[in-house]
Amino acid sequence: MHLPIFPPTTFTLPLLLLFLPLTTLAMSIRSAAQEVNPGYDVQKVKSKMLTLATHSWEYGTAAQALLELDNPELSVFGTSPFPIPGNPSGSALEYAKQHIALTGDTLINGDGAVGDPASLGIPALLLGKTDQRYRDAAERQTLHIFQAPKWPNGAISHRESIAELWFLPSSSPPPPSPQ
Repeated sequence: MHLPIFPPTTFTLPLLLLFLPLTTLAMSIRSAAQEVNPGYDVQKVKSKMLTLATHSWEYGTAAQALLELDNPELSVFGTSPFPIPGNPSGSALEYAKQHIALTGDTLINGDGAVGDPASLGIPALLLGKTDQRYRDAAERQTLHIFQAPKWPNGAISHRESIAELWFLPSSSPPPPSPQ
């Protein structure tokens, strides 16, 4: 089954024109950020991140950080991230390969969390440009998310076993519990 993860009708010219100024701003910010000394050794932080990651969402977050740090041309912060290049490669994708399961419903065991394994989705899609197994795994992950428990309003549960939403406390009351 082929699931259209990025249907061609998703992006229309008016929508692209709306986001063009934001994209230009993001590229300007990124260029300026590259010239800033953060005051710490980025390579040490990167090494510590890779050492400490132990959960599915941490692997996905680390892969995204590597993508932005080591392969910005493949990240959404690159100068021309779309379309995805025909043969993407780099440290982020090599790292992600170690953690992506090519069989099963999810990209990695999420320990009961619906969305955590999907944190490896971008690397899986990038790898899927040259290896169909990763594309297939990303599609299975997408289907898995849509099969998760939902609230009456359609919100997807954070947990696989029950309809559970996570929210940050604020002045508004929590959502009503599902019936």
